[in-house]
Amino acid sequence: MDGLYLSYLDLLGEVGATLERLSQLAQEKTAAVRRNDLTALDEVLKQEQAMTLNLRGLEQKRLKLVPQLGLEGTGLSALPQAYPEHLQDAARQTADTLGRTYAIYRAYADEARGTLELNLHQVEKVISAAGVDPKLAAAGYEAPNIEPPKNMKTDFRA
Repeated sequence: MDGLYLSYLDLLGEVGATLERLSQLAQEKTAAVRRNDLTALDEVLKQEQAMTLNLRGLEQKRLKLVPQLGLEGTGLSALPQAYPEHLQDAARQTADTLGRTYAIYRAYADEARGTLELNLHQVEKVISAAGVDPKLAAAGYEAPNIEPPKNMKTDFRA
């Protein structure tokens, strides 16, 4: 049974490492927005999306382990008390590290979101100042309705 408990702590360690990488990406995203570097922002967003998918996979593993360990409804702060006595220190250390890592990630993610929102509002102001309704300007993201050439059309009634 100790193997399952240790596997869960390893899994939480992987979650922490993923959050650390997401924190770095959030910092890079903020820097790219401040430099007005859309190419770098796009690259960071792609990496962030891959890390988010990895995080989803870790969550699926976690959801399988929790019932096996009888940890349903156990929060991170209560995790050490739910572990066997000889593993409580390791559980406490893992839970504390993950909690701190998450707080750091949240701070960087909030900063990146705020920076993005600020720049988007500035773009909307520029568009409005040019006499264009920003809501109508977003219509350019719709797929164009392009008719195929006449020689490519097929008459199914024939």
